[in-house]
Amino acid sequence: MTDPQIIYVENANLYVLLVGNKIAQIQKCTVSRINPHAKHVDCLDVALDRTRVVEREPYFGSKSALCLDAADLTTFAAWLRDEIMPRASIKAFGKAMERMFSGSMHFRDVAAAAGRAAGVPGMKRAQGEELFYMDRAKASDPEGFAEMAAKYDPNGL
Repeated sequence: MTDPQIIYVENANLYVLLVGNKIAQIQKCTVSRINPHAKHVDCLDVALDRTRVVEREPYFGSKSALCLDAADLTTFAAWLRDEIMPRASIKAFGKAMERMFSGSMHFRDVAAAAGRAAGVPGMKRAQGEELFYMDRAKASDPEGFAEMAAKYDPNGL
């Protein structure tokens, strides 16, 4: 198990506590000073494997990022919905999520795969390349996604 890490995400103005490469806590930053013990990254991104910090590449325009796996993406979405946007419409919430992950190449694919892996009602069945993303999403937290799928299952009452 890795040591806990406090990460400050500049474009979202928030702190994320990672324990064992999983989100343990998220907190919106309310002060202008950044915690000197926090690792500083430029933005949020998604990962096809485990949650991790990606350092800035040595070329102009490169950004450091906190890359979230599918399980942590669902944790982040739940936090955003419950803590920051409890009364927002689905459309406003979706736009906020896209803004938080702007510039991410795989955001839509991983977000959709996480929804399918959790068995969210109304999502179309995965096909082709979507199956790859769904398998990667399930692999990020097999027990967690199985638990969510059981809660969404209309026959599992």
